[in-house]
Amino acid sequence: MYATARAQLEGVVLPFWLQHGVDHTAGGFLTCFDNRGRTLVSTDKFTWSQGRFVWLLARAARLAAAGRLELDAAELTRYAVRGAEFLLDHAIRPDGRCHFVLDRKGSPTAGPSGEDHSVYADCFVVMGLAELARRTGTPDWLDPVEPVLSTAAESIAAGTAATPPYAVPAGFTAFGPRMILLNTLLEWVRAKQALGVADPGEMDRLRQARDTMLDHRQPDGTFREMIPDTNDDGSLLARHRVPGHALEGVWVALETCELLDDRAPVPALLASVGALAAAAWDPDYGGLVRYADRSGPVEPRGWGGDTPYETLVRRTWSTKLWWVHTEAAYTTALAARRYGDAEAASWADRIWAYTLSTFPAGADGEEWIQIRDRAGLPLDEVVALPVKDPFHIARNLMQIVELDDSVPG
Repeated sequence: MYATARAQLEGVVLPFWLQHGVDHTAGGFLTCFDNRGRTLVSTDKFTWSQGRFVWLLARAARLAAAGRLELDAAELTRYAVRGAEFLLDHAIRPDGRCHFVLDRKGSPTAGPSGEDHSVYADCFVVMGLAELARRTGTPDWLDPVEPVLSTAAESIAAGTAATPPYAVPAGFTAFGPRMILLNTLLEWVRAKQALGVADPGEMDRLRQARDTMLDHRQPDGTFREMIPDTNDDGSLLARHRVPGHALEGVWVALETCELLDDRAPVPALLASVGALAAAAWDPDYGGLVRYADRSGPVEPRGWGGDTPYETLVRRTWSTKLWWVHTEAAYTTALAARRYGDAEAASWADRIWAYTLSTFPAGADGEEWIQIRDRAGLPLDEVVALPVKDPFHIARNLMQIVELDDSVPG
């Protein structure tokens, strides 16, 4: 697994994005490619993806400097710095939030449905600059985004955070904002510890964010994506599960437990790994479905309305997404390698084999195909934002590489 992950990073994923994604003219990154990676459909720059790109370049640079990747660490760092400067020059608003999307030169513009802000964009900008600060040893990168983190955390806690491209339906509390806040705080605290500027109070904030996210865990080990405000057990929103999203949250929580030196939630988290994989595994075609019913990997049931999110769940439940599989591959590998979980090891082998046989583009395109139908055939459509975003693939492959203790660094 580790050698293959490294080969994909060094030979497929990062070369494509270093060649086509870095905007040497205007700064920032170009990510609005079609699903096959052959056509640049727009030069707009979604802040969500800009922050992610800074993160992955800074992390890749750190791994290259440690000898874990055969890449030019100095070049990767330069690109990350230019991306961060683009964000600081153009993306952060006076109110402590970030613009949703910028044009090629950095002027704010509207998203596909008129969006001008998303808390996810805020969090990814913070994550990107935190990783860059860690890579460069420069705490100054943290200062301009600390207000962004505070504003995002406050809005998520209050349940008022804007979550384009899909609004949280009224009457529900969503897993997504809570998980991204935990992920952001984890990166933030790690960076500050590495820089020697950690604030002990931030550990308490990290612990609280972890515990709040784990409120979504159910007795069967799965996670509710949407917690209803009322005693609702029959709606589609209450019944449906997003196992890939939850598996991502599991590794974030496990790594948070390590940082906090608090193993109390670990047994339950490990039990969730197999439960979530089983909840999504397609018995007919293999792979993990995007959405599942609480009863298993079938079309989500229950009454409901026609909000954009509910429509998305019904229409795309059986599709196979690249990010679901790479996140699941890392989480199962982490549980197997670091915690010795035998069930997770079995799932890691199965999920990794499916991922490598399905998502690398081969003759169908460039890099990886990010969305496929239930049988694994490419779909030429948008997943969430109209971008081909390298974040999940690159992040998870790098995480898998880092699990290989045989490599020094």
